[in-house]
Amino acid sequence: MAFHHADHLQLAIEILREEPTLDAATARMSATLRAKAGAAGAPEKYHHTVTVFWMRLVAWMLDKDLPRAFYSDAALASDAARLGWVEPDRQPLPDATAARREPM
Repeated sequence: MAFHHADHLQLAIEILREEPTLDAATARMSATLRAKAGAAGAPEKYHHTVTVFWMRLVAWMLDKDLPRAFYSDAALASDAARLGWVEPDRQPLPDATAARREPM
């Protein structure tokens, strides 16, 4: 059974929602992925640094206040932002167009 990148992200979100801390969620994700890789006969496919990276990044993205790291309250409250796209006024968003895209 294939387990693609989007499946990893979905599992990360589920685990982060269920566990009380990022450390607990990361430990559970690590154990789950190690077990999946082992069951698939490919334990060498598990990569701990990549797992921790994605758990931290997904946890960051689950922060409902994250937009405030990029936008001032005034910018978010503006009619322009409510009706259309407004570029961040605190710091630019990461350049997603530069990232290699993997099919989901």
